[in-house]
Amino acid sequence: MIGLSQGIQQNLYLFLEYNFFMTETSGQNQKSPASTRPMPEGFALIPFGDGSNAASIMKRLEGKYEAGMKDVSNWLITGLANAVDPDRSLIHFERLADATGESLFDILSDNPRLIEILITLFSTSAFLTEILLGTPDGIELISQRNLLTEKKTVEQFQSEAITAFQQHENHHEKLDALRRYQRRQLLRIGVSDFLDLFDLRTVFAQVSRMAIGLVRACLALAVEQTGISASGFSVLAMGKLGARELNYSSDIDLLFVCRGEAEKYYDLGKALIENISMSTSKGFLYRVDMRLRPWGHEGALVTSKEGYLRYFTDSALMWEKQAFLKARPIAGNLGLGEELRNEIKPMLYSIPPDEVRAGIFSMKQRTEEFLAEKGRDWGEVKLGEGSIRDVEFVVQALQLTHPSIRTRATLKAIPLLRDDQLLTSVEARTLTEGYVFLRTIEHYLQITNYQQIYSLPTDKNSLNLLARRLGFEGGGAADRFVDAYEKHCQAIRAIFLKYVGNQSNPKASVSMESNRQVAQHVARMDASYSDTFNAQEINLHTRLTESLSHEKPVLVDTNALDSFRWCVTIVGYDYLGILSLISGLLFLYDLNILESQIFTYESNGGDIENGVKKFVDVFVVSPLHNDDLNNQFWQAYSDDLLGLMRKLQTGKRREAQVDLAKRVGARFQATPADGMPLYPMEIEIDNEADEKYTVLRIGAPDTAGFLYEFSNALALSHINVVRMQVQTVGNRACDVLYVHDDRGEKILSAQKQRELRAATVLIKHFTHLLPHSPNPESAMLHFREFLYQLFKRPNWVDEFARIERPEVLNALARLLGVSDFLWDDFLRMQYSNLFPIVSDVSTLEAAPTKKQMKRELDKILSTSKDWRESVNEFKDREMFRIDMRHILGHSAEFGEFSAELTDLVELVIETAYHHCRQEMIEKYGVPRLEDGKECCASMLALGKCGGRELGFASDIELMFIYAGQGETSGAKKVANSVFHEELMHSFILSIKARQEGVFHIDLQLRPYGKAGSQAVALDAFTRYYAPGGQAWPYERQALVKLRPICGDEKLGKQLSDLRDQYVYHGEEFDVTAMRAMRERQERHLVQAGTFNAKFSPGALVDIEYLVQGLQINYGAKDPTLRQTNIREAMAALHKSGYLSDDEYDRLRKAHTFTRWLIDSLRVVRGNAKDITIPPFDSEEFAYLARRLRYGSDVERLVQDLSRYAQDVQELNLRLLPAK
Repeated sequence: MIGLSQGIQQNLYLFLEYNFFMTETSGQNQKSPASTRPMPEGFALIPFGDGSNAASIMKRLEGKYEAGMKDVSNWLITGLANAVDPDRSLIHFERLADATGESLFDILSDNPRLIEILITLFSTSAFLTEILLGTPDGIELISQRNLLTEKKTVEQFQSEAITAFQQHENHHEKLDALRRYQRRQLLRIGVSDFLDLFDLRTVFAQVSRMAIGLVRACLALAVEQTGISASGFSVLAMGKLGARELNYSSDIDLLFVCRGEAEKYYDLGKALIENISMSTSKGFLYRVDMRLRPWGHEGALVTSKEGYLRYFTDSALMWEKQAFLKARPIAGNLGLGEELRNEIKPMLYSIPPDEVRAGIFSMKQRTEEFLAEKGRDWGEVKLGEGSIRDVEFVVQALQLTHPSIRTRATLKAIPLLRDDQLLTSVEARTLTEGYVFLRTIEHYLQITNYQQIYSLPTDKNSLNLLARRLGFEGGGAADRFVDAYEKHCQAIRAIFLKYVGNQSNPKASVSMESNRQVAQHVARMDASYSDTFNAQEINLHTRLTESLSHEKPVLVDTNALDSFRWCVTIVGYDYLGILSLISGLLFLYDLNILESQIFTYESNGGDIENGVKKFVDVFVVSPLHNDDLNNQFWQAYSDDLLGLMRKLQTGKRREAQVDLAKRVGARFQATPADGMPLYPMEIEIDNEADEKYTVLRIGAPDTAGFLYEFSNALALSHINVVRMQVQTVGNRACDVLYVHDDRGEKILSAQKQRELRAATVLIKHFTHLLPHSPNPESAMLHFREFLYQLFKRPNWVDEFARIERPEVLNALARLLGVSDFLWDDFLRMQYSNLFPIVSDVSTLEAAPTKKQMKRELDKILSTSKDWRESVNEFKDREMFRIDMRHILGHSAEFGEFSAELTDLVELVIETAYHHCRQEMIEKYGVPRLEDGKECCASMLALGKCGGRELGFASDIELMFIYAGQGETSGAKKVANSVFHEELMHSFILSIKARQEGVFHIDLQLRPYGKAGSQAVALDAFTRYYAPGGQAWPYERQALVKLRPICGDEKLGKQLSDLRDQYVYHGEEFDVTAMRAMRERQERHLVQAGTFNAKFSPGALVDIEYLVQGLQINYGAKDPTLRQTNIREAMAALHKSGYLSDDEYDRLRKAHTFTRWLIDSLRVVRGNAKDITIPPFDSEEFAYLARRLRYGSDVERLVQDLSRYAQDVQELNLRLLPAK
């Protein structure tokens, strides 16, 4: 259901849940007149457009139907709160009540779900609302699932329609009877569509079969009228009816063909058209379009077969040939129609490909030019750029040039074209998803008022209403809908231009300075500067510094010293972090620093920019790989550095650092880990050698990236480098840095010196281990945050001894390099948990059992003053530990990781439930049943928790059941319903999720979802889920995963038995409803042109639903299939013969691949809910490939994504065929 903003919904639902159950124990209220009675609480929160009118309607309803409204008021308010158009819904509800009387409320109180159905109907379609109000048994029809969702054959529609008109004598009454019959069927199909009980293909099939059945009935009536036999007369459907992909309000394109003389069938054809299209007091059946007959409007109404063949051979235009692809005989002599099709086929598939493409593109271009002239160049769902027609024309163009693909239906043709490699897998998926999305929009546009509308509304209110009818919820629904629509159009259009347009998308040195300038330059430097450089070098530095400006904030000069060494002089403004950028770029350009001298102006003089001094950095470097360091190479380095410097100029230091860190990290990815041990370092801190600065001398094996990372870390510690000398001999580097603190003073504090020494060791060793990280890019970025947090800890130097060990640093490099998700959700947010775990990595090697975790938690709680805080801290720490084990490869199998997470979840839920229940007992006493026995309760897990399949960021789906009605035994007595409702409210508030999607408790699978109670009585559970109950198909399907996890064991066993009775009772799995739900998921959750690892066709949800469907179909006669875990269910299906060896192997491999894919995606990126595959040519996709152990073989991952998704789709269609 569509609804309010989340905050308003929560307030409303909270009120309704308490209000509904508090009425059990409330006293009798005095009656008050309707005119003075206040509006029901929660009514004011409903976003009516005209609140005054809505209040008047409610008062009238309560006045006329007082008793009935009392029974349904809470359900009605909840339904209106979720309504797309609450004003219209309430108006029509009053109309229905007035038409039906008190009996309506008896029906609604017995079936509250019917209120939801009615409000959905009232909000969605005025046309169907009027049919309901005018149909005597309309309420019965939409309230009985078996009547509503019956999938009828053409023959059923034909027989029922003929029966309907045969009950009348008068011809006009016969026509009215046919129209009433059609309206009733449209109501049935439309409601099933809007309630997601029919998927789009089923809607197509039912609407098309009904049309064919009605055409046959109308032909029978025409034969009766005219006395002309239809034995030599054939009706062919073209267009969408021929493809059986008809809309609610489509024209039907017909072609009449006969044997022999055409003239004698004219009256029959004319009578048939009139029977179909004539408007009576009950409307018309269909508009009939006969323009596809030879010579269009000017041609004969009926054509002989021979005449049509001559026309097609000699005179048919390209668009007429294209249209014949969808020709289908539907009435009269079907064999005659098939004869014509068979004789046309050789001519149809012999058109030159260039002629096909040119003709189709030209026709589409003319249509778009016409729309543009009318100002209709946006929002044209059927005919615009990237529209329905673009998809159909791509398919038809490929069909006409490849005769092997001869199906009429667009959605059937696309996978066949993919299988023949005429479309890529990505293109086929894009076209299918886009076509379903656009056709769904078209359906909703047309069924609202039963008009032929193909354009999106342009006013904001109408667009918002359409978006919400299509299921886009909350604020910004219209914007999200438009964004989805435009992305689908863009993706479709690109494919259309590729295959039909035959074009690509259009959218794609200096003279010596004066002695005075040199003297000024030298005066600003440390005294050692003139001893370090000769006169020629100093003149060069002076010239370069004088050339600096706002437009040129950094300059690079290079000089080849010999065949393998270069002198690189860099001058610029000394923005904070510039040394880190310079050294990082040298590393990126494969330049090894052999020596360096770094000086910074000590006095400002007047030669500064915005208070920033100048620097002179001179490096002697040698290339690691490329010996040809030409002018282009150095210009590229210079331009790169200038780009980063401009970010420093404009205050974007963080952005510059992040950009460079990503690139440096990516380079480390390509650097092989040399396996060299961590050697001791020589560190000397000297405050005697220089009057102004502390001298830091570092001697250790040379490590790539150290200077880059170390200079950044010093800035984090508020230590400034004013001069530096670097010398590399062999593989050993000797670095001398002249530093001071941010007050310009030496580093004299013993504590600060300890910190400086420890930071140096940590950074040196960490950069040595970076190649071992799964993603050095992320490790680089996160290491900086790690240092920032580390330096804030008052005792971090004391802890350093534990961190310094190689195995700990190696684990740290791996953890920090895993992902933004891990860092944001755990490492940074749970920083206090990081040190104990990382500093003792041996604790990660073995997983504690659930009993061991319980003993530890019990020990903590025995001394805790706040059990909620202690339980949440324990939960967060253990989740962190479990995730660390998984990341470091200690729980290599995904099932092992899921089992560890599930054990923790069960323990936390059991502990929180026990404490909350005890608090309620202390407040109200023990809840007892009406017979005096204690009222027991059970907490049930569903979804991935029920299946013990939890992964990163899985929701914890629960349902809470108590035994029955009664009251508590304490001094303050309350009904059992109130006791358990309040208990669940306390339970939910007790468990804190640090971030959305991480340990989030979800109770939406309870009866009536958000509108129902959080605590469910056993008899309510029974009524709702039993066969024939009010549960939606997907809700009953969810019970496959139901598993008791805490509470009363006997009640848990009873609920498990009920699950088996309600799920495995022999009734076939509702494939159509499942696919309707999948379409809705794809519409809202899958971005156009992308693959979502959970919701796209062939992704995880399709695997899960396939297995659950097979369990439901065969579980009644084979109890071994009643497994809550998907892997165990697959194995049971295979063992019992319901999956062949090949099917089992393909399905199991696809599931393994998809779970690892989702796991890796959630680890790779920061958004735990975003499981859309990144673009194949992106760095993120390359890292995903490495995370999935594909190494650098990105193409193989692309192929596997396509292969596994196709396997799942093929198995789904074969093993769960739609009826």
